[in-house]
Amino acid sequence: MPFLIVNTNTELKDKNPAEFLAAATELVAGELHKPKNYVVVVLNANPNIAFGGKRETKGVLAEMKSVGFGGSKRNLAKLLTEFFADRLQGVALSNINIEFTDMPGSDVSIGGSLLG
Repeated sequence: MPFLIVNTNTELKDKNPAEFLAAATELVAGELHKPKNYVVVVLNANPNIAFGGKRETKGVLAEMKSVGFGGSKRNLAKLLTEFFADRLQGVALSNINIEFTDMPGSDVSIGGSLLG
């Protein structure tokens, strides 16, 4: 039920998307106290993203959605920002943008069943 969608115009420092996805899953599941098997992480690398009107400025536009954050948004914002800065090439902290959405359980389905 936590969904993390990461859009970026740069490359992974270690060129290992599987490791990025696994580590992001662990981070989100741990911080939100949710089962790992409910966490979905998507990494979209697209050179056609502009930050401040410039494609050469490297950055992240992420969406973090969950049914409840349990007061963890502030810390999760810090942890995700550090995570992205550590793993993505040439990204300044000021170019890491995260949108948080607290989804009602009645709007989320897993396996065909609504959570609320």
